[in-house]
Amino acid sequence: MPRLRSLCLAAALCALTAALAAPAPAQLVPLPVLARDLLGPCQDADNDARDGFLPELECIGFIAGFVAALEVSDGPPLCLPDTNREDRIRRAYVRWVHASFSKRAKLPVGVALKAALDESFGCE
Repeated sequence: MPRLRSLCLAAALCALTAALAAPAPAQLVPLPVLARDLLGPCQDADNDARDGFLPELECIGFIAGFVAALEVSDGPPLCLPDTNREDRIRRAYVRWVHASFSKRAKLPVGVALKAALDESFGCE
């Protein structure tokens, strides 16, 4: 009987270990991601004084990754600001989308962000 109990306990521990070691399913991302999808977190950073830092992290994180990819690409250079870079890009993006919201909100987010960067920070 003690041997059976030990085997059951060992089997339960193996099952628990296997369940915890299994990778979690990936979270689905709706494709395509549109300009309006990034607009919400970028605006919430200004609109919510208490919890605005969470959406701001989402917005700034996306922008920082996008800009980093552009910096290593062969495209035309951007003249980005040296100070307060992410916040100034975030505000330029929000301004650019709102300038023609009905048209621009439906653009893929990469196209919209690149156009906003080109308009606000293109080198002359």
